[in-house]
Amino acid sequence: LYMILTTVSIIISCSLMLGGILMRKIANKPINETIGFRTHSAMLNVTNWHYANQKCGTRWLLVGAFGFALTMFLTFVLMPKLPSSADTLLQTLPLAAQIIAAFACAIRVEKKLSEMER
Repeated sequence: LYMILTTVSIIISCSLMLGGILMRKIANKPINETIGFRTHSAMLNVTNWHYANQKCGTRWLLVGAFGFALTMFLTFVLMPKLPSSADTLLQTLPLAAQIIAAFACAIRVEKKLSEMER
């Protein structure tokens, strides 16, 4: 089970990094209907679009890179030193942390956008 969790954690990390790179790349381009931070607030105007994609893209890139590094550290450094009963828990933590952090980044950017509208 821990190998499945490790693989999923690596996929999530790479997906966040790719999403972050794509958001940052399109941050200074016109509003895109297929890719980017596509919420109502973000697509309201070009200023919001640029801000949302730049901020969320940077944060997702950092979360993905940190999650990847943490997964590798746990898998190759920490897990060999601990009993095998801790494997599943150790691989669940970075996976859960990445998912929560990705949502938190998006929520924070959306909140900032709603404050900008006022």
